[in-house]
Amino acid sequence: MVPKPRYLQKRIEEVDIGTFKSIATVQETATVYDALAIFVERRVSALPVVNEEGKVKALYSRFDVINLAAQKNYNNLNMTMMEALSSRACCVEGVLKCYPHETLETVIDRIAKAQVHRLVLVDEADVVRGIVSLSDLLQALVLTPAGIDALFS
Repeated sequence: MVPKPRYLQKRIEEVDIGTFKSIATVQETATVYDALAIFVERRVSALPVVNEEGKVKALYSRFDVINLAAQKNYNNLNMTMMEALSSRACCVEGVLKCYPHETLETVIDRIAKAQVHRLVLVDEADVVRGIVSLSDLLQALVLTPAGIDALFS
């Protein structure tokens, strides 16, 4: 059995993998049109859908917009996020989250098992604090291995 690298035991709050500032979110009462505007303006591929308290309720992605078009619902861009999410053609389980105290290994396992592109980093109150994406992990673990010892020592 190959020993696991030590850095996999680092907590997310200890490593600089993910996005933690100016996280683009969308209110659950906002419209699909509002979400489209945020996708374009912020150049993101998914938005945590939050309630008034900032607690994450779902994740809305560009893929969901394509599904709307496939269902010929593109004329209904004024429906709320919650209406749009409830009309999804495929069943999507609750938003997948991770917490600052969890290890890098736990986060990688969760992404792999769920076959998703990102996890929403939340605090104890489920308020959005960041996004940890598959590309963030690949960038840190595969594309910049030379700097990994410095990053995780």
